[in-house]
Amino acid sequence: MFVYLSPEMTYGLLITCVVICFFVGHAMDGVMGPVGFGVFGNMIILGTGMALGLFLAELAGMPLNRMEVIIGSSMVGAFGSLMVLALFKHLFLRT
Repeated sequence: MFVYLSPEMTYGLLITCVVICFFVGHAMDGVMGPVGFGVFGNMIILGTGMALGLFLAELAGMPLNRMEVIIGSSMVGAFGSLMVLALFKHLFLRT
């Protein structure tokens, strides 16, 4: 997917994703409270989940030339991974 982008466009996309992950990670830290992973933990999970969602969408054969598919698969992957890991944390750290 990123093969056809210029280096400037790739760096701009990477910086934009990091900034968005930081702000959403900070917001999710306030929402999740002690169940969350902190600002940077949420940021890493959201970024990794976004990449995983894009990878799975490409693996499923979805057309990644449409913005709706890219944004939808990114959001489902990011928030899905955060939800699954928060659920695992809650289940395993229950006393």
